[in-house]
Amino acid sequence: MLKVENKTTKAIRVIQIILFMLQLFLTTWPYVWGGVILPQYKQSTFTVLDMISNIGASTGNAQTEQALTVMGLCFISFLVIPLVALGFQIFDRYYNLKNVVTLICCTAGIICLILFVGARFLCFGSMCAMILYLVSAFLSVMGIFARYLKS
Repeated sequence: MLKVENKTTKAIRVIQIILFMLQLFLTTWPYVWGGVILPQYKQSTFTVLDMISNIGASTGNAQTEQALTVMGLCFISFLVIPLVALGFQIFDRYYNLKNVVTLICCTAGIICLILFVGARFLCFGSMCAMILYLVSAFLSVMGIFARYLKS
């Protein structure tokens, strides 16, 4: 018997796909103020893609190179987490696994933002990412309960 996705669950899934695509777009926006973390780069901001591209970069300063490497490895999680959640939202239509994985990914994303970026270094991109993770987590909980509703 072919399973049919109810209207509420489908709407929630489509909204979450859009939200995670926005998360991937946000990786091009500033996430961290650079002047505070890396004194060599005054008054600059770093995007997730900057952090990933600077892994192992040679700047001539060992402390700056170490900071870039650590920050780059941490910021890979901001690219991987939305990709995993997006994959589950696209390919898992009929089961609750997509909602559970999305809830775990949202929690991991929020923890990464709190631990790696911190409250003092937030930029516009990281604040928007935090809001999108919170909305996605709320929608995941709604999706878990909406699965049991009849359309």
